[in-house]
Amino acid sequence: MNVQVTESGTWRRTLEIEAPAEDVDKRLNDAYRKYSKTLNLPGFRKGKVPLSVIKRQFGSAIQGEVVQEMVEEFYREASEAEGIQPVSQASIDDINFEEGQPLVFKASVDVRPEITVETYKGLKVTRPVFAVEDEHVDSRLRYMQEESATEQVVERAADLDDVVFADVEELDEDGSPVADHKSEDQSIRLFKTEDDKPTELAEQLMGISAGESREVTITRPVQDEPDQEDHEDRDEEPKEETVMFRVMAKEIRERELPELDDELAQDVGGVETLDELKTQIRNEMATQYDQMIRQRVEENLMDALIEENPFEVPDSMVENYLDGMIESYKREHAGHDHGIDEDAIREEGRDQAERGVKRFLLLDAVADQEDIGVTDDDLDKHLEEMSQRHNIEGPRLRQILGRTEQLGRIESDIKTQKTFDFLIDNADVEDVEEVEGE
Repeated sequence: MNVQVTESGTWRRTLEIEAPAEDVDKRLNDAYRKYSKTLNLPGFRKGKVPLSVIKRQFGSAIQGEVVQEMVEEFYREASEAEGIQPVSQASIDDINFEEGQPLVFKASVDVRPEITVETYKGLKVTRPVFAVEDEHVDSRLRYMQEESATEQVVERAADLDDVVFADVEELDEDGSPVADHKSEDQSIRLFKTEDDKPTELAEQLMGISAGESREVTITRPVQDEPDQEDHEDRDEEPKEETVMFRVMAKEIRERELPELDDELAQDVGGVETLDELKTQIRNEMATQYDQMIRQRVEENLMDALIEENPFEVPDSMVENYLDGMIESYKREHAGHDHGIDEDAIREEGRDQAERGVKRFLLLDAVADQEDIGVTDDDLDKHLEEMSQRHNIEGPRLRQILGRTEQLGRIESDIKTQKTFDFLIDNADVEDVEEVEGE
């Protein structure tokens, strides 16, 4: 097979491929014989149809199928032999085929950019520093206390922080029920604001009793139509609408908070004492902060790495990334009753996609330049941690991951983390104190 490669752009490569006539003829004859064994033609026994008859009646169709298979196979062999790393589907042109002659065609494809990262040591980045304060622990404890509250039916009117158990139906502008917009057995908590004042809804329902009906109004964002195509106002403030509901109270329930004591610690934390629960919360929050800090540092490093090493990426790689974003969005919204505007996702996600491609290429280039790889020990350690975290025996976990082809992705993730470790170790990092919520 003869192959000539020409550059037709920064990343575009065109392979002119010529497959020997003898190879082409052999494949065609093999195909003719294969078909002759399966065809049923009047006047011939099955499997005994002469090749001349096969060629005369079915030659064109068979040739088309065989040529397509040969083009795909010869392109794949040629790209591997020439060290081409395609990042897009090949565009096949100028197919020239005559029986008894070589098969000649052109394949044009985008290739992965070969980049050398010049600046990746000494990058100046900031690292946020979060401290777990006592008030953070106390806030988490109050949340646990709220989540463990019990409810008791009371024979009185609803007060702040009570729960109204009711049927709720939406009303139109005339006060008539909206079809199919009724929900039964809803729990409506009469929330209060931070300064102990009732929310808009709570203020309207305070004083309601079981068996009583009230009409209330709430303000909510306007829901876009699923197939809405006008995205010119996406940066404007979301529109709101006022909606009226009829609330038919069935029960009034009083919430009772448990004491902040050892018993609560045993119920919600699986520890013996309240002090142990506080320590557990503090450790969990510290771990969460560590993960958040690591993520922020990695993003800051990528900002610096991209800024210090500007380069363009093939549009086909960006489009592939956007394809992945759309597929992920579809999986996340599977079963929802709204459509997906793929054009809008592509438009809004293009910058993110381009950054994602650059991130991949830069990290991979740094790993290659620094000979950063994944050892068996790296993989074993990671799988052992997964085994303990998911309570699955190591051999069973490997079997599952191997069957679902996830080991390659895990190795890639480990390599990425090791590359970030290297970049962080060689960066000029400035610690900056931040408070929770910034």
